[in-house]
Parts: sequence; structure tokens; C-alpha cells
Amino acid sequence: MSKHLVVTPIRSGFMPLASGIHRQPEFIKFAIWCGTPSQYREQETQKEFAQSVGVCEDTLTDWKKHPQFATLVYQAMRQWVTERVPDVIGGLYLKTQGDKCAAKDVELFLRLAGADIKSDKKK
Repeated sequence: MSKHLVVTPIRSGFMPLASGIHRQPEFIKFAIWCGTPSQYREQETQKEFAQSVGVCEDTLTDWKKHPQFATLVYQAMRQWVTERVPDVIGGLYLKTQGDKCAAKDVELFLRLAGADIKSDKKK
């Protein structure tokens, strides 16, 4: 008796369906590309991106007008930022250890740690 395995695909929470878009994966990739800061993009220009996914630049222009596009770009930006928060906090920590450490940097680091910092500014 042989056992049949049922493969259940893993679905990404980021792969929404955009109505009226024929090439969904490329559309999503373009939104992610647009949501990535330009200095971190694999393809530097929109023309290079279009060539890499096999569409013309006019298609990308049309995709930018799609009602769901801006939302997808925003989601991609948030994801990009979220993935880098630990590194930013690490950099902030290193900055607080330097000779030219500013009080505001220490205060920010302590606030991120949950410290209750009260301002003693006199009026």
C-alpha cells in the first residue's frame, strides 16, 4: 500500500490579487521594487526593471495607475523598514557609546527600551 502525500502550498500574506492585472507576480514585484529605496534596488531604472520581468515600460506606467498599486507600494515600504529596525537600533546603540554621543540619542534609546523619561524643562 503506497501513501500519497498531499502537498499544501505555502501562501504569502503579501500576494494579493489585483483585479484587471494579467501578470500578477510581475505587478507585485513592481510594487515591491517601487517600495524599495532606490539605492537598494537591484535594477536601477524603471526601464531595467521592465526588461527584467519581460514587460514594456508602458505597462509599468499603467500599473502605477491601478487603484491597488499605491497600497501595495506602501506595504512594501513598511516591510522594508520593519526588516531593518534591529539594525537601526544597533546603530543607535553604537552611537550612544561614542565620544560625541548626544543626549537626545541616549533618550531615544531609553524610550525604545521602555524607560519612562520625563522632561524637566523649566518654564
